[in-house]
Amino acid sequence: MQSTLLAGTGGFFTTVISSIGVRHHGAHDLVTDGLYLDLRRTLRNPADDPVLRYGTGLDAKVRAHVMATPRAREVITLTALRLRALADETPADRLTRLTVACQGGRHRSVAVAEAIGRLVWEAWGGRYGVEIQHHHIDHSVLPPGTPA
Repeated sequence: MQSTLLAGTGGFFTTVISSIGVRHHGAHDLVTDGLYLDLRRTLRNPADDPVLRYGTGLDAKVRAHVMATPRAREVITLTALRLRALADETPADRLTRLTVACQGGRHRSVAVAEAIGRLVWEAWGGRYGVEIQHHHIDHSVLPPGTPA
């Protein structure tokens, strides 16, 4: 697992965003509470492009491919708004959670989780911390259409 930490000025984290690949065994066990966003039918899969297949959503080319998908920015903006609204209603001693899912957890979910995390953190002016966890980013690329 890899993580991106966007620290808050108070030194604590209020929000955890997780990216997962639903075709990996046990992936849904990582979904505990909060919001859930499944991108499998919403955004183009960079893994379908041989040039992008072995990259991740942290790579500029993969991220650009995901963001160029029609409605990608709209999905990110709306989800960030929902996450902020949930965080505003969550007691200060509890974490707000978002799980972003795609097929393998290397491309779409990673790029979108990072974009949402940064958007939320910036909207808060860096006051509150956001941790973005990528649970399957280091797993092998899955063959098309084959369950893990």
